[in-house]
Amino acid sequence: MRYKARADWLVKVSMLVGIVAPAVIAVLLNLPWMSAASVFAAVLVFGISFPQWYETKPNALIIRSGLTTRLIEYSRLVAVRPSADNRISLDYGIGNVLIAPQNTKAFMDDVAAHAPHLSKQGQELVATLD
Repeated sequence: MRYKARADWLVKVSMLVGIVAPAVIAVLLNLPWMSAASVFAAVLVFGISFPQWYETKPNALIIRSGLTTRLIEYSRLVAVRPSADNRISLDYGIGNVLIAPQNTKAFMDDVAAHAPHLSKQGQELVATLD
């Protein structure tokens, strides 16, 4: 199942201001190099950030963020837990990643169904030691 990412309005506004303000200054001051830098920054920021979604497949979780796609096999998950600002922290051995699906409960339930080695402890899913 595919889950859309939730983007906070403050992040969107900050990105927009950070790109538009230098572009406006470049046009007003007639600085072509600064205009080119603003276009490059916009492509870089939006290329890294959008589109963003998460998908649960039979054997792995796919995290899409802009031009990058990360595949995390369920067997590598050590813990899936709620984090600050209604995000989810995925611990998977070599590191962790914070994601923000729009429907965190449905996402957690879906991961739990795909990762039987994780057991529910409160709001968290953690690996059980056999």
